[in-house]
Amino acid sequence: MKDADKKIILTGMRPTGILHIGNYFGALLPLVKLQKDADELYIMIADTHALTTLEDSKNLKKNTLNLTNAYIAAGIDPNKSIIFVQSQIPEHAELAILLSMVTPVSMLGICPVYKEMCKEHPQNKNLGLLAYPVIQTADILLYKTTDVPVGKDQAPHIEIAREIARRFNSRFGEIFVEPKTILQKESKIFSLQNPHKKMSKSHGEKTYISLLDSPEKIREKIKIAVTDSGKEIVYDLKKKPAISNLLTIYNLFSKKPAKEVANGYAEFKKELAEVIINGLAPLQKKYKELEKNPDYVKEVLAQGNKKAKKIASQTMEAVKTKIGFF
Repeated sequence: MKDADKKIILTGMRPTGILHIGNYFGALLPLVKLQKDADELYIMIADTHALTTLEDSKNLKKNTLNLTNAYIAAGIDPNKSIIFVQSQIPEHAELAILLSMVTPVSMLGICPVYKEMCKEHPQNKNLGLLAYPVIQTADILLYKTTDVPVGKDQAPHIEIAREIARRFNSRFGEIFVEPKTILQKESKIFSLQNPHKKMSKSHGEKTYISLLDSPEKIREKIKIAVTDSGKEIVYDLKKKPAISNLLTIYNLFSKKPAKEVANGYAEFKKELAEVIINGLAPLQKKYKELEKNPDYVKEVLAQGNKKAKKIASQTMEAVKTKIGFF
């Protein structure tokens, strides 16, 4: 099969600690499905990107292993997909510098994701954050990526990547494929304590369900999760956002609508907690097995880095030839 006929998908996630159920349904499970559809699937542990925000740059080595464990435990097969570490492939930084030469500063400053990140992390207004779309473009173009799965909020970055690829091709000659966006269907899970905020570890431990939470923790967190006035269990995001959020979680884990619970919220919460516990049990079992075998996980990353490095090196040789470097 020629490269032009291949479906090459690249995605990445920053290693920032144990993931929660929002990450599970929003990122991990969709990847398992994409693994079946792709001719090549590159899964990048984006540890360099983690440096753009101070709180995400702690415990990178441990969190890299944790994230790899989560990918494999969720169903990613290292024999079918390439899991690699961004910082271990220096070609990412090398290509980012070259792409920055054709990228107008004005294009970066108006990026809505940059503005949002600056608002959330005012202490982190650094060059790396501003140049995030350029570095991300390098991540994508190095592997001749044809398709990139993203949520609606990240879609502007892919449009920037397409524009940078066009500008480079126009200046130096055709070399890069313009990547297409795979817009992920988002099932948004919100905070257990504030249904108007997306579930996030940064909002406090009681606000999210970690993929590794014990049954006792899950029962306690669901028990104290906020609800709305009135006892009717109905899905209505405007009038009953809290119970609607819990219903969303129930539906995602059970694959069926929540049953009518005559005894009200307390009974529903008990049922919801058990549905989550049973739903996470296979992943938690596999994750614990991987934790006991860190050498296997390190070998998965070593092999992934080797494969990614080979492709990235070939791309950089072609890029340097196009530019005309000595």
